[in-house]
Amino acid sequence: MKEHEMMRSGRIFLCTVSMAWGALMNGGNAAEENPVKVGVGHVGWEPHLMWYSSGEEDLGDFKETDSELIISLMLSVREPLCFPENANGGKQVLDLLDSSGRKVAPVTFDVEQLFQQQKKGITYTSITGTLKEGPEPDISWLRLKGELKIPLARLQESPVYELAFQPGAQMDVLLPRGNTEEEAGNGDIVVGEDDSAGKLSLHECETFEKEGKKMAQVKISLDLESLFELAEFQILNDRNEVLETTCRWWEGWAGGFFLSSYSKRVLEFEAPEYIRKLRIRLLYRVRQKTVTVPVDIKFGMRGEIREEPEKGKGALLR
Repeated sequence: MKEHEMMRSGRIFLCTVSMAWGALMNGGNAAEENPVKVGVGHVGWEPHLMWYSSGEEDLGDFKETDSELIISLMLSVREPLCFPENANGGKQVLDLLDSSGRKVAPVTFDVEQLFQQQKKGITYTSITGTLKEGPEPDISWLRLKGELKIPLARLQESPVYELAFQPGAQMDVLLPRGNTEEEAGNGDIVVGEDDSAGKLSLHECETFEKEGKKMAQVKISLDLESLFELAEFQILNDRNEVLETTCRWWEGWAGGFFLSSYSKRVLEFEAPEYIRKLRIRLLYRVRQKTVTVPVDIKFGMRGEIREEPEKGKGALLR
């Protein structure tokens, strides 16, 4: 099916909307709130890029091919819940219908990795679906229907560790291994008997003046013998207040043949007048259960169209 001319003119957004609450209705019983909220982020035609090389001496470059219809879904949960970054949720399919009742090609969403950000106690992530054929030009709205299996995690805090404010300072730490759904059971976090030994290191540190303020810059790393999802290195003062930090550089991984985890970051922050030790707390993700998120979203040129939920069915709430 061909794209109509309006959609060909670059990247066209059909809608940009706020988050919509998703709830799972349980027959005639009271609704059980689903912790995951879902809403449409944007919809538009975008060129599909493929790497092309003509031969050994050609280094190659990206080439644009036929455009794809991109549908982005925004997901959110309230802290302490979050999403595991390495979600391993695979490819998941939702049905797409238009206002004539015709079923358009299914939309495949990638739920392998969930990169996220936190704001005012809410964790946000997005998943993107694609399809090569879109709706007819005279349709008035589209509707996504189906279910998504979304894995959840929980934010946890470590004890506060103290390192001397000098290059080469390090200490051993004991942290829980990354739980799987089976290990976590009903969502409780299992720690203690199967903790993982690791090393927290301060590689570089310095203080300097910036815009009339005393600043500090540190390069710290965490090296663990197991899978571990570090969300953040928090720097605290002597009153246990979390200092505002800026991440200037980072690297890390979790997985591989030896199933180890490593994270290194360069952080900059306003330093106390006298800084003889660095107080560090780790904010990390522990994997919880996977939840079923019902999706039934109607959207069009002016944004999401909300309807009253039907009794006994998953629906978007106001």
